[in-house]
Amino acid sequence: MAQDTGALMLADLSWPEIRDIRNQVELVLLPVGSNEQHGPNLAVKMDIAASTAFCRRASARMAPRVAVAPPVPWGVSFHHMNFPGTITLSTETFVQVLVEVIASLHHHGFERFLIVNGHGGNIPAMGVAVVRAREELDVPFVGACSYFSFPDPEIAKRHVTSEVTGHACEVEVATAMELVPDVVKRDALAPGELTELAREFRREAQKYNVSIPYRFDQITRNGALGDATKATPEFGRELVESALDNFVRFCENLIAANPV
Repeated sequence: MAQDTGALMLADLSWPEIRDIRNQVELVLLPVGSNEQHGPNLAVKMDIAASTAFCRRASARMAPRVAVAPPVPWGVSFHHMNFPGTITLSTETFVQVLVEVIASLHHHGFERFLIVNGHGGNIPAMGVAVVRAREELDVPFVGACSYFSFPDPEIAKRHVTSEVTGHACEVEVATAMELVPDVVKRDALAPGELTELAREFRREAQKYNVSIPYRFDQITRNGALGDATKATPEFGRELVESALDNFVRFCENLIAANPV
C-alpha cells in the first residue's frame, strides 16, 4: 500500500493548529459513505473507511493545500436494511448533516469544499446538499463526487468478467485490498447470489436509466454482486493509483478554476 504520511486530517488537530494552517488550505475534502452490509466479503464500514482513506492519500499528495474534514459515517442505505448491521439515515437527515458540517467549517474560514463519496446510494442526496450549501451558505465553491468514478475505466475492463457488478464485487473488494485491507473478509469471499430480477429486468431498467428503488435483498440473496473471489491486490492497486492520479489533477484544476 502507498503511504499517506503528511495528510492533513482536521480531526487530528487542535483548534490552535487549525487556526494556524487555515489560510494555507485551499480545498477541504469531506468524506462520506455508509455503514452497511457488503455480503460476506467486506466489513460494514467499507464505504466510509475507503472514502476516508482515499481522501487521506489525496491530502498527503497535496497538503497543506488540501485538508480532510472528519468523515460522516452514515449514509442513505435504506435498501440494505434487510441485512443485519446496516445503519441508515433518511435522505433529509443526510442532506442536513452535510449542509451543517459545511456551514461550520465555512464559519471558520474555509472556502472550497468537495464531498468525496464512497456509497452509491448517497449520490442523489449529495446533489441536493451541494445546491443547498451553495444557495443558503454563500460558499464560494462546493461540489460532490464519488472516489470510485476516478479510475481509468480501461482497468476494470481488463479484469472484470462478471455481468453484474457494483457492490461487494471484485472491483470493490480489490479496491478495499489496497485502501483498507482490514475490512476484507479473505476467508469468506464469495460470488454474489443474484436473483432473476437482477439478471433480467433490473439490467433492462438500468439500460434506459430507469430509477427503481429495489431493496438489495430483492436482487442478491447474500448481499453481494459480481465475484469477489476474483479480486486481487494488484487489481486494487491499479484502480486506486489511477483514481488518485486523476483526482489530484482534478483538484488542482478545481482550485485554479474557482478563485476565492
